[in-house]
Amino acid sequence: MKQKEADFRKRLLSTFKVEAQEHLKTISSGLIDLEKRPPAEMQSQIVETLFRATHSLKGAARAVNIPDIETVCQSLEAVFSLLKNGSIALSPEIFDTLYRTNDIFLKLLSSLEEGQALPEKGHISGIIQELSWIERGELRNIAAEDSVRPLKTPPAPQHPAAPAPHIGMETVRVSAAKLSSLLLEAEEMLSSKLIAGYLSANLRDITSMMNLLKKECAKVYLETLTEQGTLYQRGKEERRGKGRQVKGKGPGTKLHQFFEWSQTHIKSIEGSLAGLTVSTRQFNRSLGKMVDNLLDDMKKITMLPFSSLLEGFPLFVRNISHEQGKDIDLVVHGEVMEIDRRILEEMKDPLIHLIRNCVDHGIEKPEIREAANKPGKGIIKIDISQTDGGKVEIVVSDDGTGIDTAKVKETAVKNEILSKAEADGLSDQESLYLIFNSGFSTSPIITDISGRGIGLAIVREKVERLGGTISIETGINTGTSFRIVVPLSIATFRGVLVRAADQLFILPTLNVERVLRVKNDDIKTVENRETLELNGRAVSFVRLNSVLELPLKKGRGEGSRFTTVLVLCVAEKRIAFGVEEMLNEQEVIVKTLGNQLTRVRNIAGAALLGSGKAVPILNIHDLMKSAVKPAVSAREDTVYEEEVTGETKSILIAEDSITSRMLLKNILESAGYNVKTAVDGIDAITALKTQDFDLVVSDVEMPRMDGFDLTAKIRSDKKLTELPVVLVTVLERKEDREKGIEVGANAYIVKSSFNQSNLLEVVRRLI
Repeated sequence: MKQKEADFRKRLLSTFKVEAQEHLKTISSGLIDLEKRPPAEMQSQIVETLFRATHSLKGAARAVNIPDIETVCQSLEAVFSLLKNGSIALSPEIFDTLYRTNDIFLKLLSSLEEGQALPEKGHISGIIQELSWIERGELRNIAAEDSVRPLKTPPAPQHPAAPAPHIGMETVRVSAAKLSSLLLEAEEMLSSKLIAGYLSANLRDITSMMNLLKKECAKVYLETLTEQGTLYQRGKEERRGKGRQVKGKGPGTKLHQFFEWSQTHIKSIEGSLAGLTVSTRQFNRSLGKMVDNLLDDMKKITMLPFSSLLEGFPLFVRNISHEQGKDIDLVVHGEVMEIDRRILEEMKDPLIHLIRNCVDHGIEKPEIREAANKPGKGIIKIDISQTDGGKVEIVVSDDGTGIDTAKVKETAVKNEILSKAEADGLSDQESLYLIFNSGFSTSPIITDISGRGIGLAIVREKVERLGGTISIETGINTGTSFRIVVPLSIATFRGVLVRAADQLFILPTLNVERVLRVKNDDIKTVENRETLELNGRAVSFVRLNSVLELPLKKGRGEGSRFTTVLVLCVAEKRIAFGVEEMLNEQEVIVKTLGNQLTRVRNIAGAALLGSGKAVPILNIHDLMKSAVKPAVSAREDTVYEEEVTGETKSILIAEDSITSRMLLKNILESAGYNVKTAVDGIDAITALKTQDFDLVVSDVEMPRMDGFDLTAKIRSDKKLTELPVVLVTVLERKEDREKGIEVGANAYIVKSSFNQSNLLEVVRRLI
């Protein structure tokens, strides 16, 4: 009996969570719309919707006996009731409290999962107190650290599921894992379809060969019979001339018997082949139709509207923009378009990084925008649309300051990504793509929002892994647009099958701009590099086997005056690749290489052909890099040598907490650095006067001299002015971050979001 009650309770909670997620989504989006100050009539409708959602959530919480949610709903409902009646007016402080209330709901809902901690009772009572102050018109300006902090990242998209099934319902709830497994099995059937097509083609070839054999046998038989007849007649006449009796059967008797026997069997084989060909063709057609229909249906089941990914993004933009002292709206178009759930999941991180970049680097503060005759409120847009060829285009844009290409080149030279001469030789458009290099950042300080130079590198890697592309457009004081193109589905894609060094490879059709045959004489050498002139523009030419470090067999291509060329394009970069042969373009099934081989250079995965043969899929971006490797290999080797043979870097840690001091020391020493510690700012200054260090890691709140004063002291000393300083602290208010920038810190890491890899990445970048 108790087990039945427990099972019922579990099902009830599951249903409640689905309902609660819907109500919280309504509340969150309603607050976003309400903060935009719509017309009075629309404002009344929004408040009414918020009131009803809160009331329904309260009732549902009461039904499943969750008093914390019910109590908070009671207080929130009272606030919305006063807003309906016009008894109170909205203000920034009220909005902050309402958003924190929504965060409390999210935390309480998450705590229903096993192993998740409940929010502290002080947070719950605190938010109820704030709501009561709103009711009485006595709202106080509560510091962020005294209440629940806004969400730092958008919550994982919660896809509404259907309620628990019962008799007569048209829908059922199925776990995402089961759907993914079912889709994978359906995709595996594509192999059977390709194999059936391959066998059908083989049968056609065999039938053609049998027809040819039949014709050749008949021809040989007639020629042989004629020749034997001539010889027989000649022998017969000779024997008669000698007076001998002519005996025996006519010419070719045995040959004729064999021919008739072979023709009979050939006809029998032809009949069998014809029947088998028809059956195979019918089976291939039927199987192909079933597989295509099944896969289409499965894809439809796993397709989700883009809006399911973006549910938490308006609140995310609102929170991080307020932290930056900026006023930003998020505008989304085309969010109803459906896309493969797996692609949605992979696109979450890239979109978060791009939006962070827009907020932190793109859009200016209101006073700066107004001084430039721009609206004080900035706009971030996400436009989603479908393109030709089963692809989806996602454009993330802002109306901010744009990207200074001169500064980008300067940073690239400073970080030794390019030489000064190479940077000067880049066009403005080409220089934009330098920002996708790992470790590249033009930010003067590293924070938990941005500045590490790894965000855009992650974006490019994720997009490339999906078989997509990313491009940039920018204008000074007009803003920046990131254009991403990814497939709607990742099960199959169109690929070009080529041969190089007697091996087969597949290149994504998306990146193949054109295929052509050129005369070998048209391949010129310019500055020790082979080039082709295409449409009046010089394009670098490389041979695919050379890039893949595969030997070209002797005799291959000898005597040919032409070379087959595929022009590959990524962003604005084009390179012509010479191959031995281009066989065809076809739909291929993508197979991953497993976790152990996720980053094999130049290889993105494998594809199965109808013959069952696995063919490598080439990573276009790696291929482009490998094609120009000889030009940069010397510099890369030099850098590596410096890293290996250079002296061990020394780091000074200033931290008053023994525990934190030992933790930081252990992390840095394990990474190979020499570490010395100081108990406060005064102790650190003394150490800096007696010993040379490559970097300082400091807490902010310390006795005698805090981290801000220590940083300012370092910057005022001519000998130490260039010494990198990293502040690691619990202080995460916007004012504290700005003070860190003002005193000259190179990085500001908040301990609440601290992790070992972040610290080491920051240290590596700075020294």
